[in-house]
Amino acid sequence: MNYSQIVILSLSIFIAAGIGFVRIKKIDKTCYPFIFCLWLAAVNESISVILATYHINTATNNNVYVLAEALLITWQFKNWGLFLQAGKAFEVCIAIIIGSWIYEYHSWQTLQLIGNNFRILVSFLIVLMSIHLSNQLIYHYRGRLWKSPIFLMVTGLILYFTFKIFIEAFLIYGLNASRSLYKNLFIILTWINLFVNLLYAIAILCIPKKIYYTEPY
Repeated sequence: MNYSQIVILSLSIFIAAGIGFVRIKKIDKTCYPFIFCLWLAAVNESISVILATYHINTATNNNVYVLAEALLITWQFKNWGLFLQAGKAFEVCIAIIIGSWIYEYHSWQTLQLIGNNFRILVSFLIVLMSIHLSNQLIYHYRGRLWKSPIFLMVTGLILYFTFKIFIEAFLIYGLNASRSLYKNLFIILTWINLFVNLLYAIAILCIPKKIYYTEPY
């Protein structure tokens, strides 16, 4: 797989983002953080492609993006009711995300470098939140799970961020790995990203016009 093919597959985020744009006025506002996250991902992907075309470092915009992404996803989990009985857990998660980002990118020089530790931390948090909410859905949802937009979204989050943890950890500790192995890992991540983006698109299509929250659906 060459660079052009990877770029084309990565732009699949525009499918979900586009559907979200069309449906934004018809769906419940509680799902807005996830829609905003998709739009932000599409914008960041576009910026990265343009910068890479001119051989400009894309680390800075991606480092800012992963912070915004983590905050929006955590906000979305709050809207889904994950923190209702967890006291100050939401505020603690936000503080951890912002604090760890500042710790890793404390200067302009560090902002121009890809930081693996922050990405591992936020990916781990997102996977934990996704698994917890997924378990709630399995126990409380009374319909078919594959028709639940929340279940589709959290499944996508689990798939993508679990593999991302593996990739980031491998970048830190896999010092003796061959270049071809790194390439193959990123190709796998590209295909996972495509599948997850399509899953998000289906999930947005499944979001009803109005959502009433008693139990997670």
